[in-house]
Amino acid sequence: MFTLHVFHAQHGHSLEKDLSRIAALREDPEITIWLDLDGPSEAEARVLSDAFHFHPLAIEDTLQDYGHPKIDTFEDHVFIIVHGIDFSRLNLDKTLDVHTLELDLFIGPRYVVTHHGDPALRSIQDLHKDVCEAGHRPWTAVRILHRMLDRLVDNFLPVMDQIGCKLEALEDNIIHNPAPDLLEQVLEAKKSIQRIRRMTAHQRLILESLARGHLELIPRESLAFFRDIYDHFVRVADLAEAYREGAQSAVEAYLSMSANKTNDIMKVLTQISTIMLPLTFIAGIYGMNFDHMPELHWVLGYPFAVSLMFVTAVALLVWFRRRRWL
Repeated sequence: MFTLHVFHAQHGHSLEKDLSRIAALREDPEITIWLDLDGPSEAEARVLSDAFHFHPLAIEDTLQDYGHPKIDTFEDHVFIIVHGIDFSRLNLDKTLDVHTLELDLFIGPRYVVTHHGDPALRSIQDLHKDVCEAGHRPWTAVRILHRMLDRLVDNFLPVMDQIGCKLEALEDNIIHNPAPDLLEQVLEAKKSIQRIRRMTAHQRLILESLARGHLELIPRESLAFFRDIYDHFVRVADLAEAYREGAQSAVEAYLSMSANKTNDIMKVLTQISTIMLPLTFIAGIYGMNFDHMPELHWVLGYPFAVSLMFVTAVALLVWFRRRRWL
């Protein structure tokens, strides 16, 4: 499946249904095109080599899931791999498991080619709507790239804020009731945050390269827009680092609260054992079967032994409370 947008300087925007016309469209200096490949077939993917003549290694990385962001510069185009939030698998009300989707981009002087799997990133879907609703507004390759990356980065921020709120709520629940299922949720969140953190470390360098003017493709007057994207993504990277530390703190809080809970249980059991020890001693003394024992035939011997046990237990309880052990 593909979507081919054609932007003509005089006639505005149109959609082209025939991939075989790409070569002719590229020859027109007044036309800019955006080709979006959505899980393309082999015949559709062949346009990358036949019509655009991209480097075979870049095409290989495009058609396979590369795994992490990267940027490669060639003679007449730039190849970029970035990642965005996979909203189709996102359900923060039930789980903190967050996944990302890969977006492959080829950018030339008058064209942008994007490739992604199904489902498409939300930023791509929104940009399709913007392009179709914009009318005769001029679109250049750099403008398309900016709007695409801007939406992709902006979609990270609300998700990261929700993750932060969920982590705080988990930590509060852990402090009040360190249940085992809370630890499972924290470990799941930690795994997702670590995955986002690794991705942001690479993607931040790519956006910084675009913002600092390292690519001749981006004119100097457009650098301010890419610096804005980079600044927003720096916040995403900083939040990922902070949440990683927060998730680790939540794990440590769970272990600490579990240890405290175990200590409280052991404390109670120890106090019970301490109270029972002298009572067992008294019962053992009066339970010996010797013929010649004081109080053995005493009428008040049994009430005396029971009373002695009761007084001993009460005295130990009072002593524990005064020492603040209870």
